[in-house]
Amino acid sequence: MFLEKLMNFHEIPNFSGGPVLSKKSELEKLRDEIAAVTLEILDLCKRRIELARKIAMVKMKEGLPIEDLKVEGNLKRRVLKFCHESGLEDEFCIKLLDLLIRESKRAQEEEMKSGSFQK
Repeated sequence: MFLEKLMNFHEIPNFSGGPVLSKKSELEKLRDEIAAVTLEILDLCKRRIELARKIAMVKMKEGLPIEDLKVEGNLKRRVLKFCHESGLEDEFCIKLLDLLIRESKRAQEEEMKSGSFQK
C-alpha cells in the first residue's frame, strides 16, 4: 500500500533545497500508461520481425519468394475483421499492417542476403 501511494507521487524541484513530492496528475499517469503500451507494441513488433526472419529461412530452404500476395490478402481480411469488431478505423489498421508487412519483407530480404541460419 505504501509503495502504491509512493508511486503516485513524483519529485518536483524546490527552490529551498531538496525535492518536494507532489501527487501525479491524471494526465501524467495516462502518459506513463501510454508510454508503457507503446513499448509493449514495439516489443511485439520485435517479435514479429524475428518470426519474419524465421519464415525467410524456411522460404530459402523451400525456394519460395519473399512476397506472397495470397497470404497478405488473407491477413488483410483478418485484420479488417478484427478492426471492425474492435471499433478501430480501417484506414489506421491498413496503414499499420502495410508498415508491418514492409518491415517483414525488409527483414526477410536481409536474412536471405546474409544466408545465415541462426536460432
